Amino acid sequence: MDRSDLGNLTAFVAVADQRSFRAAASQLGVTPSALSHSMRQLEQRLGVRLLHRTTRSVSATDAGHRLLDRLRPAMSQISDALEDLNQERQRPLGRLRIYAVHLAGAAVLAPIWGRFLSTYPEVQLEIALGEAPIDIVAKGFDAGIGPRDRVPTDMIAVRVTGPMKIAVVGSPAYFVRRRRPRRPEDLSRHSCVQYRRATDGPSLARRQKSCAFSGSARAAIRTRCLLSWLSARRLTG
Repeated sequence: MDRSDLGNLTAFVAVADQRSFRAAASQLGVTPSALSHSMRQLEQRLGVRLLHRTTRSVSATDAGHRLLDRLRPAMSQISDALEDLNQERQRPLGRLRIYAVHLAGAAVLAPIWGRFLSTYPEVQLEIALGEAPIDIVAKGFDAGIGPRDRVPTDMIAVRVTGPMKIAVVGSPAYFVRRRRPRRPEDLSRHSCVQYRRATDGPSLARRQKSCAFSGSARAAIRTRCLLSWLSARRLTG
């Protein structure tokens, strides 16, 4: 179907129902001459006369009536579908898929999902947790939550937490034997329990972000925040 056909068919239904180019044009918000031109285009494309025209009246031909019988249910379904989408702006429903790092799942999502689902009971919340960077659009997710360095350049991001401290902790017995780290670079010379984001990714300790010993002594290393990102293409509508 030609991309202009839907508009022309909508115009045809309006003219046939109103039995007047002027009344149909007023309903559609166009001029009578533009509407008449659309009808001529549609008839020329189909090779069939759809309307009888005189200076005083308009009526559908036999072929026009047969087409109307098929078009009216389809146009009603399209109108209903658009109205359903309009209602969703006031009453969210359907599936919402979010990909988040484990920290975001615990710190951002877990505290609010009960309240969210009670507020929007028709939303089906689906959360996937992981540490590997993924293309959330290709994987069918609506949004992602993770650290700033995970946000692709073509995505729109908003902060969802304040600064978060990452600490180095160690037991007093360990620091009797080893000098305390003063800078992130010092971690490379310590025996650390390293955390790796993915099975084949770099460890956070090697990237000088965090390191854990055993015990209770600790020293703050740096702050981070979590961001939520989503494709600009998903912001439309």
